[in-house]
Amino acid sequence: MSEQAASAACGLPPHHTVRSFDLDPLGALEEGHRRHGPVFRMAVDGQETVLVGTWAGLVELFAGERGCLEVLNTRLVHDLFGRALFNLTGEGHADARRRLRPALSGRALPGYLPALLEVTDPVAARWAQHGVGDLYTEVRALTGSLSARVLLGIAPETADAAVFAAVFEPFVAGSGAPPGRDRFMTGRYWAGRAARRRLHALFTRRAAAAVAEPGTDSALAGLVAAFADASQAVGPLPDHLLALLIAARETTASLITWCLVELAANQEHAVLAQTEAHVAVVTPEVLARRDAVPVLRAVLAEAQRLHSPNLLSLREAVCPVDLGGYRIPAGTRVAYSTSAGHFDPEVFPQPHTFRPLRFLDGEARGARLWAFGGGAHACLGRPLAELMALTVMASVLHQGVPRLPGGAPSRIRYRPAKAPLTAVPLVLDRQEIAS
Repeated sequence: MSEQAASAACGLPPHHTVRSFDLDPLGALEEGHRRHGPVFRMAVDGQETVLVGTWAGLVELFAGERGCLEVLNTRLVHDLFGRALFNLTGEGHADARRRLRPALSGRALPGYLPALLEVTDPVAARWAQHGVGDLYTEVRALTGSLSARVLLGIAPETADAAVFAAVFEPFVAGSGAPPGRDRFMTGRYWAGRAARRRLHALFTRRAAAAVAEPGTDSALAGLVAAFADASQAVGPLPDHLLALLIAARETTASLITWCLVELAANQEHAVLAQTEAHVAVVTPEVLARRDAVPVLRAVLAEAQRLHSPNLLSLREAVCPVDLGGYRIPAGTRVAYSTSAGHFDPEVFPQPHTFRPLRFLDGEARGARLWAFGGGAHACLGRPLAELMALTVMASVLHQGVPRLPGGAPSRIRYRPAKAPLTAVPLVLDRQEIAS
């Protein structure tokens, strides 16, 4: 009896042995799926884990996760983020999602465009004039300003902008402390806890100001109203803001970085998208319309497919669940990889090639991508993150066509978010705008 047949008989997926996961994690996952199909077992971070990938595997997982798979976070994440959305379960999780969703999608998005452009246009103009020494570092600073502006109403170059930037950085650093008991022995953990308290105080003050003078260019007033009568099970708004802010900065920074890298490496697509960018800076409302700026949206979709920010998302089976023909017992550590799913050649021909036109000619649909997860725990911030990315691309392309003087990044890290390991300089080659 083969290993796979024996594993199926006892209800466990086949085990995939790999020595190079840390060196080439995505390659290890792809090899595992080629050998074993949508579901297999592998050691991840020293713990036996059931890996789910390929398009069919992700569809099955997201369809069956409600009530069976819960987000698996460490004690460190619970310490720093408290009762944020991704730490909640059951009805508290569902209620929190209902309260958060209206401010992060739909009708609210067009109102944020002036605030987004208030941040992106000066930055893009500076990049055009002086160039960028390290693209990822610059984009992280930009998405930090964008998230503070939209989620907290903090305008650039104000006193609160300086406070937020100074306090948020040690909070993010604290999230990288050891996840177990060793966290108590590290200074960055305690600095992160102190930053959490200072951020809560800032959020409370900003919330009071938003209620006193509500506006449509920030999500904060709507979020305060949505959580005014929330039960304790839903979690306090400041905890949810911490989760939204770190996702809006870190995940979106990864996505925008790779959008710009691919536009620089494939300038024919940058030139096509530039016409839409010139229109968007004059009539920005087109960026919030699903039927507008098709080339920019195709570039964004292909960047999501090729460069999913998160390599793995962890779950725990809280009841037996069927995945890929195997019965996964309760208590099992489960992980899924959207990156591996997006490289399924049966769904995306030439999966390792940047081909945004696949989303224009009907070969693929951007709405079916999993970069922001799916199912009961799909990221609520996807519409806002995509709007931020479109706004940055429009502002940048309006200034010029991106170019990488040193070439595309050759060394990449995949965790916690996909990013270049070394500095990537970028310049914008100005072009005359047709009148």
